[in-house]
Amino acid sequence: MRQILAIFRREMRAFSMSTMAPVIGAGFLVLTGLFYYLFVLGYAESSLATVRSGRPVFLNIHAGIFHRLYGDMVLFLVFLLPAVTMRLLSSEYRSGRYDLIASWPVSEWSWVVGKWMSAVAVAKALLLGALFYFVVTWLLGGLTNPPVHPDWQPMLTSFVGLVLLSCAVCAWGVFASALVSHQAAAYFLGFAIGLGLFLVGQFEVFLPGALGVAAGQLALGEHFLRFAGGVIDSRDVVYFLGVTAVGLAAAVAAMTQRRLPTVRRGRPWLTVLVVMAVVVFLQVVAARRPLRVDLTPDRLYSLAPQTEQILQSLEKDRKSADGSVMAPPAVEILAFYQRLDGARQGMQALLRSFDDQTGQLSFRLLDPDTEPELIREYGINVARSVVVVCEDRHRLLLEPDEGQLASAVFRVANDTRPAVYWLIGHGEARIDLGETGGASQLAGQLVDTGYDIRPLALGERLSIPPDAAALIWAGPKLNPSAEVLDLLADYVDAGGAMACFFGPDSPPAVQDWTLQYNVQQNDDVVVSPNRSSALAGVGLRTVTVSSNYGNHRIVRSMEAVATTFPLVQTLRSVSAEMPDIEGVIILLTVPDSWGETDLETRYSGVPSYDPALDRVGPKPFGVAMQIDRAEGPEAPRGRMVVIGSSAFITNANIGLYGNRDLALNIVSWLVQEEDLVGIRGRRASYQPLLLEDGTKDVLGWVSVLGWPGLIGLGWFGLVILRQRRH
Repeated sequence: MRQILAIFRREMRAFSMSTMAPVIGAGFLVLTGLFYYLFVLGYAESSLATVRSGRPVFLNIHAGIFHRLYGDMVLFLVFLLPAVTMRLLSSEYRSGRYDLIASWPVSEWSWVVGKWMSAVAVAKALLLGALFYFVVTWLLGGLTNPPVHPDWQPMLTSFVGLVLLSCAVCAWGVFASALVSHQAAAYFLGFAIGLGLFLVGQFEVFLPGALGVAAGQLALGEHFLRFAGGVIDSRDVVYFLGVTAVGLAAAVAAMTQRRLPTVRRGRPWLTVLVVMAVVVFLQVVAARRPLRVDLTPDRLYSLAPQTEQILQSLEKDRKSADGSVMAPPAVEILAFYQRLDGARQGMQALLRSFDDQTGQLSFRLLDPDTEPELIREYGINVARSVVVVCEDRHRLLLEPDEGQLASAVFRVANDTRPAVYWLIGHGEARIDLGETGGASQLAGQLVDTGYDIRPLALGERLSIPPDAAALIWAGPKLNPSAEVLDLLADYVDAGGAMACFFGPDSPPAVQDWTLQYNVQQNDDVVVSPNRSSALAGVGLRTVTVSSNYGNHRIVRSMEAVATTFPLVQTLRSVSAEMPDIEGVIILLTVPDSWGETDLETRYSGVPSYDPALDRVGPKPFGVAMQIDRAEGPEAPRGRMVVIGSSAFITNANIGLYGNRDLALNIVSWLVQEEDLVGIRGRRASYQPLLLEDGTKDVLGWVSVLGWPGLIGLGWFGLVILRQRRH
C-alpha cells in the first residue's frame, strides 16, 4: 500500500505542477458553465410560461436543470479525462524510464492502481469545482417569492455516480496509456473507448435479441441516469465497479506483457477474461435482484405500492368471455416530450421504473417534432402527451403523474371502465361544484383512476342503471322517499355495491335505513383532544387516524398514513349477529376521544365529557360489509362501506394527508378491483424559478467566464510560482 500511495503522490505533484492542469480544469468548468447557463435560461422561460398559464404543471429544479447538466458532464469527462491519463504510462515508455521501473521491486498492480488513483483524484477535483453551480442555483432560488431550492439529495447521488463513472473512464484511459507509447495515440484510444461505452446503447434498437440487450447493458450514460435522478441502484454500482475492474486488469496485462517473451504474452490476458466473467456474473445477479435507494425528497423515482401491484398484475393470465385462458397483455407507452423539455428526464426515469417492474411493458420516449405519423394517428395536439397502447386499445394522457399513468395501464390492459353513479337530489355534495363543500376534486380523482362518474337523481327516475358498478351517497340532508330507500336496499341485496358517507346531520330516514344492515348511527359528534390531532393542525371536532385502522383490504396499506375526518359520528352494531351480514370495522376513534351528545356543545363551544351520556373512545366510525341476501348458490354478494363523516370527501378535505387514497380504496374495493387498492404515487414538486434580465446577464458572465477564469488563472499562477521556485 505504501508503494501505491508513493506513486499516487508522485503523479499528483507532477500533474499539479504542469500547465495542463489549469487548462483541463478551466476547460471543464467553461463547458459545464455554458450548458448550465443555457439550461437555467430554458428553465426560467418554462417557469414564466407556467406561472402565466396558472396551471401548476411539473416543475422541478433538479430535473429541469441539473439532471440534464449531469448528463452532459458525462460527455465532458469522457472527452477530458483521457488527457489526464494519456501521460501516466506512455511517457514512461517514450522516455525509456520503463526499463528502470521494471527493475524495481514494485508490481504492475501497484503502478497501475497508483497512477489510476491520481487520475481519479483529478476527476474529483473537477467535480468539486462544478458544485459552484449548485450553490449559485440555491442562492438564486432564495431570491424568488416564495423561495425554492434545488434538492441536495439528487445532487449527492449524482456526485457519487460521476465519481464512479470517472473511475471507469480513468481505468480504461490507463489501459490505453499502458498499451501504446505515444501520448497522442493513448489519448485518442482512451477517448474512443469511453465514447464507445457512451454510445453503444444507441445500437440497442438495431441489434437483434441478446445483442441488443447486451448493448443496452453496456451503455455508460444509461447506467448513470438513475444516479442523476437521485436513485442509487445496485445494478449501476456493480456496472461501474465491474467496468473499472476490467479496465484495470487490462492495464496490468498490457504492462505485464512487455516483460514477457512473445510466446508468453497472451497469458496475462487470461486474468482479464476471469475478471470479466466474474463481473458479468455479478451483473446478472444484480439485474435479477436489484436493490434501489431513492433519496429524492418526494420519492420521485420510487413507485408507490399500488403502482407496483398494478404492474405485477400484468403478468397474470386473463380469461376471455368464453372462459378460456389468454396470455398476459403486452402494454406499450409512447411518451411525446421535446428533447429540450425539462420534464423529459423525469418522465424517462418514471417509465424506466415502470419497465423494471414487469416484462409485459415497454416504452418509447419520442420527440413530437420528428414523429408526424404517430401524432396524427393518436390525435396529439400538445407536447407532454403520453399514449398507453394495448392491442387495439389506447388511452391519451396529458402530462400524467405516476398514479394517472398506472391507472391508465390497468384500464387499457384490462379493457374496463366501471360506471360509478353519484346520488343527488337530497342535498348531497355535488360533483360539479368546485367550492369547498363540493366534491369535484374526488370526482376528478375517480375519473383519473379510470372510472366513469355519472350523477343519478333517483327522485326523478326510480331505477338504477344496469351498468352501475357502484353507488356513492355522500351527505344527504333531506329525507328520501320510501321508494328510493327500498330501491337502494334492493340494489345492494341483489349484489350491488354502495359507499355511504353519513355525518352527524344525517336525516332520520337515512339513519333508519342503515339499521337493516346492522349499522346504528349514533347522531353524536366525536371530540378528539389528542396530541395527533393537535400536531395535524386540526380542531377538537376533527378525528385524525394514523394507526387505528381495522384489518381489512381497504385500509391494510394505510398503516402509519394519516387521514382526517371533520364532524364524525360514531357507529355501532344493532345486534350481536346478523347471519347475512359480514361486517369489518375499518376506522376507530382514538382512546381519549368521546362522542359528544350535548346539543349545545355538539357543533360549537367548549365540550366536556359526561360519563353518563357520552361514548368514550375508541369507537368505530367506519365499517365495510358484505351482504349475502341474493338467492341462488352463485349469487353475487353485495358490498357496502359506511363512513360516519360526510365532510371527509369534500374539496376542503379530500386532498389532506391520506384522504384521497382512502376514498379511492373504498371505491376500488366496492367494484372488486383489488389491484387498485393501495397507496398511490404523488405528483412531483412545483418549483418555478423566475429571474430578471439583469440577473440572467450576471449569471451568464459568472458561470461561463467568471468562475472558470478564477480557477484557471489562479491555478496557472500557482503553477508558474512553483516552477520558478524549483
